[in-house]
Amino acid sequence: MADYQDEFKRILDEEVGDYAERALQLLAAAIQAKGLVLTQELLHSLRTEVVSATAQHVATMGVLFEQYGRIKDMKGINRTKAPPIEEIEAYVKKVGISHFEYVPGYKHGQFPLASKTAINRIAWGLARAKLRDNAQVKPKSWFSKTFYQSINSFIDAVTRRYLVATGTHLAASIKI
Repeated sequence: MADYQDEFKRILDEEVGDYAERALQLLAAAIQAKGLVLTQELLHSLRTEVVSATAQHVATMGVLFEQYGRIKDMKGINRTKAPPIEEIEAYVKKVGISHFEYVPGYKHGQFPLASKTAINRIAWGLARAKLRDNAQVKPKSWFSKTFYQSINSFIDAVTRRYLVATGTHLAASIKI
C-alpha cells in the first residue's frame, strides 16, 4: 500500500512540474500575442513556484509576475484621478524619449533642449490622456483565459496517469 501512495505522490509531483513549465510557455506566448512586451519587464517577471505533494496528495503551484500585468488583464478600470507622475516619468525614461513622436507644448518633431523637460511633459501628457480616455480602456486579456483554459489538460494528464497506476496495482493484487 505504501508504494501505491508513493507512486501517486511521484505522479502528482511530475505532472505539477510539467504543468508549471507549460503554463509559463503559454503565458509568455499570450503576453507576446497581446503586445505587452514594450520593455519586456512583464515577460521576464513570469515565474512559478511548485511545492511537492504532501501525504494527503496536495501539491501547490503559484504563478508570479509583476502586478501591473494583472491590471492589464482586468475588464473594468475606472480612473478618478491621474496616475502618479513620478511613475510615468520613470516609464518614459526606461522606454526612451525617441519612442514618443510628440512632446506636449511643442510642435510635432520638435523636442525641448533639456531631456528632463521632455520627460516631464510626456509624462503629464500620458497622465492626462489616461484620465481623459477612462471609458475607452481596452483590456488585453492574457492571463485568465490562457491559464484557466490550460487547467483541464493538467487534470486530464493526472487522471490518465492515476488510472494507469491504479490498474497496475489492482492487477498485481488480484491472484487467480
